[in-house]
This record gives sequence, C-alpha cells and structure tokens, in this order.
Amino acid sequence: MKDLTTNTTGILDRWSRLPLALQGFLSVLLTTALLVPSIAISQWSGNPKVNNLISNAANDQVNSASVSDGAGGTIIAWQDKRSGSNYDIYAQRVSASGAVQWAANGVAICSVDSDQVGPAIISDGSGGAIIAWQDKRSGSYDIYAQRVNASGVLQWSPSTGDSVCKVVFDQVNIAMVSDGSGGALVGWEDYRSNAGLGLADVYAQKLNAAGVPQWTSNGIGVCTQADAQHGPRIISDGSGGAFLTWYDQRAGNYDIYAQRVSDIGGLVGIADGVAVCTSGTDQTNPDICSDGAGGAIIVWQDFRSTTDIDIWVQRMSPAVAIRWPVNGIVMNNNVGYDQINPKLVSDGVGGAMITWEDFRTGLTSDIYAQRVDSTGVVATGWNVNGVTVCVAAFNQSNPKIISDNNHGAIITWADKRDSSTNGNTFDVYASRITGEFALSWTANGVPICTADSTQTNLTAVSDGSGGTIIAWQDKRSGSYDIYASRVFQSGTTPVEIVEIAPQAFSLDQNYPNPFNPSTKIQYTIGNAGLVSLKVYDVLGHEVATLVNSNQDAGSYTVPFSAIGGSASGGNTWSLASGVYFYRLEVGSFVSIKKLTLLK
Repeated sequence: MKDLTTNTTGILDRWSRLPLALQGFLSVLLTTALLVPSIAISQWSGNPKVNNLISNAANDQVNSASVSDGAGGTIIAWQDKRSGSNYDIYAQRVSASGAVQWAANGVAICSVDSDQVGPAIISDGSGGAIIAWQDKRSGSYDIYAQRVNASGVLQWSPSTGDSVCKVVFDQVNIAMVSDGSGGALVGWEDYRSNAGLGLADVYAQKLNAAGVPQWTSNGIGVCTQADAQHGPRIISDGSGGAFLTWYDQRAGNYDIYAQRVSDIGGLVGIADGVAVCTSGTDQTNPDICSDGAGGAIIVWQDFRSTTDIDIWVQRMSPAVAIRWPVNGIVMNNNVGYDQINPKLVSDGVGGAMITWEDFRTGLTSDIYAQRVDSTGVVATGWNVNGVTVCVAAFNQSNPKIISDNNHGAIITWADKRDSSTNGNTFDVYASRITGEFALSWTANGVPICTADSTQTNLTAVSDGSGGTIIAWQDKRSGSYDIYASRVFQSGTTPVEIVEIAPQAFSLDQNYPNPFNPSTKIQYTIGNAGLVSLKVYDVLGHEVATLVNSNQDAGSYTVPFSAIGGSASGGNTWSLASGVYFYRLEVGSFVSIKKLTLLK
C-alpha cells in the first residue's frame, strides 16, 4: 500500500508541474479514450462446426493463401471457379474482429479467360497485398501479379495483372516473399529450356512497389543446370535480395541446393547453386527460414538411411557457404519409419522451430516438432527424437508453422481423428509449442474446424498478438468454399458471435505505426459536415492540419508525411522523431489517437 501511495503522490506531483496546455490536451485524450467503447473480438465464431465464411460463391474456391494485413487481420487469396468455365483469382480481407472488409465473396484480382491458379501472397507493407499466380491466357502457364490496397482496390496496370514472366512453355510453382520496400521477390519452376518432361530450372524476379520488374526481363536463371530442379522456396536476405533453395537431380538422385540473389540481381554463390546436401539417395521437399544474420536455415526430408525417411537441417552463411557439418544434422535421431513434409520458422535467436509429419508408430501419421539452436545443436531440453505435438487417433498431416512472436511456434494441421464418425474426412486442429518445448494449449491440439465433410489446404498467419488466423478450403456445402477462424495466444477461440452495429463515426490507427517518413490515417464519418483532422505534439501544440473542409458521409484515407503541407496551401511542417497525436472532429464527434515518428 505504501508503494501505491508513494507512486500516486509522485504521479500527481509530476502532473501538477506540466504546462496547463498539456494538462488540458492530455485530459481530453484520456476522456476520449474512456468514452470510446472498446470493441471485443466478437465476430469470430467460437464454434468449430460453424467458423467464419469467407466465400461461398458458385462452384469451387480452392488453394487458399493468406498473409497478415498488418492490423491484426488477414488477407486471403484463392483460385475461384464461380464463372463456371475456368479458375480466376479472388481475395478478401478480414479484420482482427472477424469482419470481412471487401465485397461479399471477395474481390476479383484476375478474371481473364483461361485458368489462373496457384496464388501466392505477401504483404505490401501498407495494409494491402501483392498476389502472384500461374496464368494460362497465352496457352501455357506464365507468372502474373497484382497489388491490392487495404480497401480492396487494384493498384497495378493493366488491371488483368502485370506479367512477371511470360516466355515459352510453363512457369509454375511460385514462391514469393516481400523485398522489405513494398515490392516482391518471386521464384518459380521454369520449363523454357524445353529440355524434357519434368526438367525444370529455377528462375527469380524482383518487383518494385509499382509492379515494375527490377532484374532481367522474364527473370534471372538461378539454376539452369541440366536435369531437374523442383520445389523452390524463397526468403528475403534482409538486404533487398533473396535466398532460394530447391531439390536438384543433377547427380542422378535428388540433392538440396541453395543460391542467393543480390538486390541488383547478381548471383552470390557459384553458378547453378551451392550444394546444401549431396548425401547418397534422395533429399527432397526443402523449406527455408532466415537465421537472423543474413543467412538461412534449410530443412528437408532425407532418404540416406535407406530404410526410412528422416528430417535434416543445414545453415548457410550470407556468402552461401555451409555453417554446420557437411550434409547437415539430423533432427529426429534417425527414429524408425518415415518422417516427412518438414516445415520451419525462425525462433528469433538464430535457430529454428521445425515441424513434420511422423509415422514412427508404423500405422498412422502424427505431428512432431524440434528446435535447433544457432550452432546446429538440438536446443537444450528438447528430445533428440523430437517432441510430440499431436498423437491423436488416425492421421494428422500437412502441418504448417508460424512464429508465436515469443521464440516458440503455432502449428496447424489436417486431422482425421473423427473420421470414423465424420465420413473419413479431415478437420483442422492447432497447437502452440513454446521455445522451452511446453505445449501450452489443449493436449493434441485445439479444434479449429470440425464441421461435416472435409477441410484441407490450410494456411495460417500471425494475428500480431501471439495467436493465429487460419484459413482453409471447406466442402461442407457440397462444393469447396473458403472459411477461416482465429485462435488467441491462450489457445482459446471466441465464445460466441455478437453482432456489432456499424460505427457511424470512427478514427482508425494510422498505418504503419511507428512510421518513417510517411503513414496513412483512415476515418469514417456517418453524416456530411465540417471535418477537422489535425496533428499535435506532446505539448498540445498544433503542428499540422491535414483536413479542414466539408465532406460527405463515407470513408477516407489521408496520407501524412513528416515533411509536408496542407492541401489547401495552409501550414507546412517538418517534424522531428517523437510521439504525436492526431485529432478528428466532426460536429460533436471527437477522437484522438497517438502516432510515432522514428527517423
């Protein structure tokens, strides 16, 4: 009690010393914050047999891919056959509260004649997304891309998508990651050499924020070696370039190779890639994550034991040199039977969290996990054979993994435990494993979707608060639709759906925040009137007027830069790093939020 009294007295004393203008400003801010109702996460369905419908347009919607919208929600893309004749690409944004933000059943990203399939998606860094896909409009598959902003409006011209690569023969199996500057790094399998059935090469391209290719037209040949290269995976190298890995048949059996492409399109490693693992027999199905130091950690499934398949890893330096023992380190101590389909994510301290599909019972597949530290050693306390994530009845398969933003991971998978009563179909489950190998959610996972029929092709993103939003294709209606659900950091899902009346007036948090040098402020007004949007410093002094005019009812987005002037030619400003406040006033409606400039 003494501490509380002392602290309270100190706070009041410091408050009394503040300038009167600042006291008044902060009082308004506090009062406004207390009067504005907090909106609970309440539009997500907490019933795993209900979930949130994203699209149930005619015919099938399949192959979903998703990314965070940067505000606690997600943007989901998929291939869509609502036209009845061919697949198109559609997308939808879902808010942190579970409300769809764009047109019902999604916005058309590309709906030209012929098929558009296999979407990949990344954030554009401004609340929207860049989406790439395989496109057959020319007769063979090419690579196209489009950018959609936070409001669901297409940004690149032509509206049918920018061509990333449209040379002869097929370009397929897209891998994509942000370049860190609003653009994209894209990799793919490429058959332009026409060397023979299944003999693909690996190519890559960089797109800037305007969709303009930055490297050689139609892409750089990352590996054009004879024989087959398949399954490219890509990450940013943190310097505007890309790290890629793939499995490669140049030696007769499949091996794992890697290459880094610099920000200007130069190959860092030796031509056609650097050997990650060339052990006898096959190594396939690689995945890759950053090591946090400009290099990469690569995982794959490995047949070297000749009696079963195991999980192995290797770390590559920024110069594309191996960092750990030649041909890698085993992650499951060569446990009998097969371990397949590995996925990994950075643990945030130079190592990685890994998950896979595990048949060690000899009968059905389960989900296991492992953590490797930055030196290539199984992390302290972790079982050298891997840690069980789910060993429920029947099969658990196709695991996906994302960071929990606290050195652990959230793993989701397709689960057949209820197949005896649910028509031999898959459901969706998820679990969280901490960096100290504790399973902090329900044993064998939290049920995300247990609706009738089958749910497959899962994709998951962070909700920014230690939880996840999961999307999948779902056949409960007879054809495939797209559904989604959210699970919180605690492993709980919302209790019920509560309808929330739309807010006639609202002021959103600026994005990005913190920002340098520019950000965007969005607001909605329910009635026409005089709108005032101003920015203040922490002393309560007005530093910028962004809006001071009559506006009709609707939603508006206003850009704000550290250096600028009002559209009407009024005040100008040049702001230093620090905390500022922006205030929206429309009639009796007043709302204030904080923004931070970091130079």
